[in-house]
Amino acid sequence: MRALGILMTASLLLAGCASVPMAGIGADAEGKRFDPPPPGQSVLYVYRSSMLGTEVIFNIADNQQPVGALADKTWIRVDVAPGPHVIACSIASHAPLTQDPAQAATVNLAPGETRFVEAVIWPGLPLNPRCRTTEVAADQGRAAVAAGNRAMGAGWSN
Repeated sequence: MRALGILMTASLLLAGCASVPMAGIGADAEGKRFDPPPPGQSVLYVYRSSMLGTEVIFNIADNQQPVGALADKTWIRVDVAPGPHVIACSIASHAPLTQDPAQAATVNLAPGETRFVEAVIWPGLPLNPRCRTTEVAADQGRAAVAAGNRAMGAGWSN
C-alpha cells in the first residue's frame, strides 16, 4: 500500500502543466490595454483561467478556423469581422469514440465592439476531458486577461 502511495505522489509531481507558445512582453502589455479594434472590425478575447485540467491544451477555433491554443491562465486577442462567431474549443482525447461534442459560444459582434469568451474544462469520462466556451461580462473578461499571459494566436509571431 505504501508503494502505491509513493507511486501516486510521484505521478502527480511529474505531471506538469501544459504549455503553449507565448507572445512577448510587449504584445502582452499591448493586449492588456484593450485598445479598440481597427475601423470596421471587432475584437474577441478568449481566455482560460480555471485550475482544472492544467495538463491539457485547449485548441480554439472561430467559425471552425483555428485561432490559437490556450494553457492555464493564458489568453488570445483576435481582431475579426463583425457578425456571428462560433467560438469552440477542443482537447485531444485518448478515447475519441466516447467524446461528446464540446459546447461552443456564439457571439454576434457589432463593428467596434470588444467581447470576452472563457474556455473551461468540462469533466468527461476518464482520459476524455472536454471543454466549453461561454461569453462573459466585460469586467470579468478584463480581470482574467489582466491576470493572465498572452499566448501566440494562430498565424503570427513575436
